[in-house]
Formats: sequence, C-alpha cells, structure tokens
Amino acid sequence: MDIEDLHRVVVQGFASVTDRFDSVDARLTAVDAKVDAVQGQMNAEFGRVKDALMEHGRQLKDIRAALDRKVDRDELEVRH
Repeated sequence: MDIEDLHRVVVQGFASVTDRFDSVDARLTAVDAKVDAVQGQMNAEFGRVKDALMEHGRQLKDIRAALDRKVDRDELEVRH
C-alpha cells in the first residue's frame, strides 16, 4: 500500500466518522426539540394546576369566612 492509498483510506475514514457525527447531531437536535416541546406542555399544565389550586384555596377561604359569620339558631334570642 503506497502513501496515496493510505491517504485515501484515512480521508474516507474521517468522512465516515464525520457522517456519523452529523447523524448523531441531527438525532440529538430532534430529541432536544421534543424535550423542549414536552417541557413547554408541562409548564402549561403546571400553570393550570397552580391556577386551580389557587382558586380552590380562595374558595375554601370564602367558605371559612362564611362559616365564621354564620349564626346558629341556638345563638338567637327568641322574641315574642
């Protein structure tokens, strides 16, 4: 094998490795895009859960306040 043949083999080897890196890079880019999309969906869902929990807390607070203001029949004076 002469130097030109060796050079051609080395260049082909590097080209093959470069193609593999490009393939892996493209696949990782696709995975990154999917992860970003799922993260966006999760953030939106967590936002909805947070809003629901906040509303539930407000409703419980309103119920507690109403119960605190409630007057029992036993507390009323009977007037005749």
